[in-house]
Amino acid sequence: MAELEIYAVYAVKYATREARRGEHFYLGDPHDGPMPMDYFVWAAVSPEHTVVVDAGFTAAVAARRQRTYLRAPMDGLGLIGIGASHVRHVILTHLHYDHVGNLDGFPAATFHVQEAELAFWTGRHAGRGVFRALVEPGDVLFLVRENFARRVHFIRDTAEIVPGITVHRVGGHAAGLQVVRVPTARGMVVLASDATHFYANIEEDRPFSLVQNVPEMYDAFDTVRALADSPAHIIPGHDPLVMERYPAAGPGLEGIAVRIA
Repeated sequence: MAELEIYAVYAVKYATREARRGEHFYLGDPHDGPMPMDYFVWAAVSPEHTVVVDAGFTAAVAARRQRTYLRAPMDGLGLIGIGASHVRHVILTHLHYDHVGNLDGFPAATFHVQEAELAFWTGRHAGRGVFRALVEPGDVLFLVRENFARRVHFIRDTAEIVPGITVHRVGGHAAGLQVVRVPTARGMVVLASDATHFYANIEEDRPFSLVQNVPEMYDAFDTVRALADSPAHIIPGHDPLVMERYPAAGPGLEGIAVRIA
């Protein structure tokens, strides 16, 4: 059996916003108070492979949606030595606006997405009500065009992207939401993205407020727990505590990028 490839894993913060607890739990929270939300992209790096997870949103989208934009995700990746123009693999956990807004910044990449996710956003419900607010149509159109250039890799449920790194469809928050499992020196880490926005969602078994399918979100919690080596190996998608629990990725990168493993 081949030796498992080991990756270093990073979280790069590119934006933030003020928010309250009641916004982050299904049916609200009885103890409402401040609960800020951070926005990240992630990277897994080995001597042979570099995989970026999600692509954030643009400064223009941040201004329109009233988010505090700190830096372009590609610039943040550059600070940890990753040149976006050379990245060959970008995993898209789902197609909400804060995860797919800079795909043109990765001209050499194949984009790995669940077939069910792109099918939903090109289907009959995409433009209705709350769904319409969750995406930027131009981001979806970009993927549709790039599919004709054979740059979109469609996944059904589970796949290995590069040796050792696997994706797993969990649904719940989005029709084709997928999480990413990465082998690291400290064990199997799961980049949970919006399967659990905050540590509190999964630790308290309380789904996030924006839910496409509530039972699937509970199942997503179970899947994430099963894939990770321990609760400490689960990385939520938007929790500012990520920046506190892990060390800076290098000198001068405090508050910008942390090394998870």
